Amino acid sequence: MDSRLKISPNLLSLISEYEHQQESGEVKYLTDTEYYQIVAYYGEECDYDRALETIDRAIHQFSYRADFLCIKARILIKQGLFVKASMVISRAETVAPKELEVQLLKTRVHIHLGHFNKAHVLIEELKAEALHSDLEDIYLVEAFLYEYVQEYEMMFQCIKKALHINPNSEEALYKMNTAIEQSKNYQEGILIHQVIVNNYPYNHLAWFNLGHAYANVQEYDKAIEAFEFVYIINPHFEQAYLDCAQLCYDRRKYDMALEIYEEALEIFGSGFDLLMSISSCQFEQGMIDKAKRNLFKAIELDAYDDEAFFLLAKCYMKTEDWNSAVKVLRKAIFIEKDVEEYFHALGKSYHEINDSTRALYYYQKAAVKGCEQANYWEDYIAFLICQGVSKDALKELEVADRYTFSYRLEYLKAACYIDLGEIKKGLSVLEEALIESFESHIVLNILPKKISKHKEVISIITYYNNS
Repeated sequence: MDSRLKISPNLLSLISEYEHQQESGEVKYLTDTEYYQIVAYYGEECDYDRALETIDRAIHQFSYRADFLCIKARILIKQGLFVKASMVISRAETVAPKELEVQLLKTRVHIHLGHFNKAHVLIEELKAEALHSDLEDIYLVEAFLYEYVQEYEMMFQCIKKALHINPNSEEALYKMNTAIEQSKNYQEGILIHQVIVNNYPYNHLAWFNLGHAYANVQEYDKAIEAFEFVYIINPHFEQAYLDCAQLCYDRRKYDMALEIYEEALEIFGSGFDLLMSISSCQFEQGMIDKAKRNLFKAIELDAYDDEAFFLLAKCYMKTEDWNSAVKVLRKAIFIEKDVEEYFHALGKSYHEINDSTRALYYYQKAAVKGCEQANYWEDYIAFLICQGVSKDALKELEVADRYTFSYRLEYLKAACYIDLGEIKKGLSVLEEALIESFESHIVLNILPKKISKHKEVISIITYYNNS
């Protein structure tokens, strides 16, 4: 939800004049509206010291009003200064003891301080006395209480009540997305938001929540359509572009994902994450040169992101530029020293440039680090067999068996026995693997021909292929 303050030239002029007066030590009379604008500006900039200094001036000038005290309390809450916020709220109560906003802030502070029973009692008292139009805000504070104590079903029910009162409540819609995710009330969430968008078809936040709810029940096409409605209604809602494109990417609709990411690029400009996402789509579509250009731009923005270097390395590997891949992978590993995927890619790259010593080292590191992932063991064992050390490969297979299993590993085990002259044992393992997973026998094709083209190996594969 984009709630950033619109900074107009008039506001900038007001801020400049105010800060000039502060420096000179003579701040003139300001209206309440001017105070609101200045404090909101400093809050948006996270300049809380200046915001508090300004609000103190407003409180001094308008000492009979509780609204500026409430603003100060909210700033203190945002800073995590809950005890100080409580003291300010107590002062606000003396000015306006029945003011709903004061009581809601008091409740929030109770929640932050862990005074849950006090918060609950106060909420029930407020509900008993509230006008119907005030119940929305009370239900939202109650939802905050249940979120804080991780009772997400109750949080969901409170926000549902708030939306029943005001279906266009931005705060309620924003919180509802979290409530649905945590409570897993996806189907009910879909029904609630379908009603809202039917009655208020331009409610982009409702469409946004609906998109997420559809995605969570695997209604992916409906989710994509809902996200599209979001940025059609509100072209500046960046998260809708990103979530829609990510869903398309996850569904392997790379062309659609790329189109959405590029549309976001035109509107919001190039950031690191967006360039990475675009590069990933281009890589998947085989647009390697374009992917590399965008990755270079991304690395200029963040030269310490290992994933950017790894994706760049994958581009080089795709075009069999193994030396460049090695250089880039070493940069990725320098940044993030313990990722098995990087070790594996570097082992493969060294293998391709015939640096067997380094290839062995990194293949082994990948297998040990990612010991539960069979593919790392498969490439490591196959490499050992190709290096003519099937006895060592068998020992490593025993280690692999403790952590993982794959039929490709069984084929490699058969290959080791055959290479070591234990033909009968090797054929027995091979036959069992062929029965269980015939298609996995293609792993034998990367092994030396004395194994893959062994006459008895060919015979038994042909037999099971024809049977």
